[in-house]
Amino acid sequence: MFDQRRIRKHGLTAQALVLSVREGSALGGNGSWQKYDFILEVRPGDRAAFRAEVRERFYIVERKPAEADLVSVKYDPNTLKVIFDLTGDPRFDIEAMQRRTAQLKWDTYDRTQSRTVSPEGAAVFVTPPGPTPDRATEDRTQALARLVSLRDAGAISEEEFATLKARLH
Repeated sequence: MFDQRRIRKHGLTAQALVLSVREGSALGGNGSWQKYDFILEVRPGDRAAFRAEVRERFYIVERKPAEADLVSVKYDPNTLKVIFDLTGDPRFDIEAMQRRTAQLKWDTYDRTQSRTVSPEGAAVFVTPPGPTPDRATEDRTQALARLVSLRDAGAISEEEFATLKARLH
């Protein structure tokens, strides 16, 4: 535990490829936590890649790194001990995921309406004139591709995906 705190505070940051994940034992009286053993290929920018084993516990309903995921880690350059650094990654950090989802909702809303201010200082929303047909198709295709990638990454739910997709058409 002390090593993890020290690495979290003073460790070097790198990217790591998850090579394998193995489920361990359940923790807690109601089985709400699960231990996982990960084998990572850590790719520091200033030295050769190396393999590391990480044992981490995750809440049973929490999204956790899977094989072939590229994740942020911190490591001790002397011992090569590694810990996950998933804070701020919307794939694994629920608060970051919620912030990203809210931002996407606002971005979608902003694309459909323009905000202007009346002479009295009140906000007035005006629907902008529609784009040309070719541009509209291209914009919808790009927006749909973004929505699919967000859904696949777990950043938005199926329900949010369906709602946002319906707004595109």
